[in-house]
Order: sequence, then structure tokens, then C-alpha cells
Amino acid sequence: MNAFNMNRRKHIGNFAGRLVSFGLVVVILAIAAGLGGCAGGIPSIPNTPDAVIEKGDRYFKRGRYYQAGELYKAFLARYAGHDRSDYAQFMLGESYFEDEEYTIATIEYRLLVTNYGYSEYVDKGFFKEALCNYRESPKFELDQTRSIEALSQFEQFVRVFGDSPLVPEAQEYIGKIHKKLAKKDLENAKFYFKGKRYLSAVIYLDKIIDNYPNNEYWVEAKYLKAKAFYIRGEKFEEALHLLNEVIDYPEKVRIQRDAKFLIKKVRGEMND
Repeated sequence: MNAFNMNRRKHIGNFAGRLVSFGLVVVILAIAAGLGGCAGGIPSIPNTPDAVIEKGDRYFKRGRYYQAGELYKAFLARYAGHDRSDYAQFMLGESYFEDEEYTIATIEYRLLVTNYGYSEYVDKGFFKEALCNYRESPKFELDQTRSIEALSQFEQFVRVFGDSPLVPEAQEYIGKIHKKLAKKDLENAKFYFKGKRYLSAVIYLDKIIDNYPNNEYWVEAKYLKAKAFYIRGEKFEEALHLLNEVIDYPEKVRIQRDAKFLIKKVRGEMND
């Protein structure tokens, strides 16, 4: 190989090496910037309790929830027993909630409810703890432990904090969870219904009817229970009662037309 080509290869190799080094530096800087954005450069802690809270609130309002949370944690560590500790504890939960760190937020809200029972924020903390479990509940096909836990918490909230302005919202979530759980049990009931295992289907239908009222799946459960009775040739009076409830349901649902048709068939069996 002549000297020209050797020098040329050496030059290209050095240039490529510099590019690789430059690329590594860019990657490292990007990672550092990303970490810095998360840590945000952890904020300095002011010297007075009110200043710490005020700075935390400023970060929170700007959507910088990590930094806000660090300030609220610092307040709780430095000024345990302060008059505003309950507020700092609540806002720490809010910081995690807004960052969608629901599992950690649940813990912080629970600490508020447990340790600051006197606080004006207790009802909000209780409500938000239930909401965290609701947000983490999966689609209806999957395990619904979180949904059931959230339902229990919302129902307890309504009982304990009946005068809270959050009660109507809690009742809305109760309705949403009822609907979700009813849909899951209805799928199970339909599975048994298709296999002509009507008594097994009725077990799930009764669960819906008794526990998850006032939604379209609840209405369909009543229709299917009446249909199971008709197919088995039994309990025609109860079947008619269920079908009339389907028809009288105040919202229009698809199954009401089927219910009217089935009523005629049930009455025909009763007159034979």
C-alpha cells in the first residue's frame, strides 16, 4: 500500500474516531439532561417553613410536580408538627398524583388520613386515595381487585363524608365501577348461558342484579335471568316481573325490544 493511501486511511480512521467520541458525548449529555429534567436540579430549600410551602406551591402550579414534591417532603422532615404539616402531606400526595405515580400517591394520602384526622384536607385525601385505585384498575377482562377496592373506598367515603362537596363525584365513580364489574360478570354469565348451564349463569346474573344496579348490563342481566326461567319452563311470574322491569328502565337500551317479545312467549306458556 502506498504512502498516500496509508495516510488517507489514517486520516479517515482518526475522523471516524472523533465522530464516535463526539456521539458518545452527545448521548451522555442527553442522558444527563434527561436526568436533570427529572430531578430538575433538586430545588434549594428556603430557611423558613412558609417559604418552603410557597416555593413548593409555585412549582406545583407550574406543573413541576417532582420539584414540588421534594419541597413538601423537606417541609415535613424539617418542621414535623407544624400547623401546615397536613397541607404539606396532602400536597405531597397531589404531586405524586399529578405525575401519575398513583401507588406512591395512595401511600401519602393514607398518611394524611391516618395522621391528620383533624385536617380540612382529610375528605379530599380519602377521596383521592380511592381515585388512585380506580385509575390503576385494568380493563374489565382482567383481575378487578383494584376496582373492588376503589368501590369499597368510594362507598365508605359517601358514608363518612356525607356533607363533602365531593360526594356527587364519588357517586359517579361508584356508578362507573358498578358498570365495569357488571360487564365482567355478564360475560361470565353469557359463557354459561351459551353452554346451556342456566343455573350457573343465574348465579352471575343475580350478582349483577343485587350489587351493580342502574346500567345497561344490569338491565340485560334481568332479561337473561327471565330468559333462563322461560327456557327451563319455570318461575314464569318472576320472569314476567323481571321483563317488565327491563321495559320500564328509564333509559332506552337494545334489550327492551327483546324483552317485549319474550313477554308474549312467557304469557303464552302460562295460558297453555
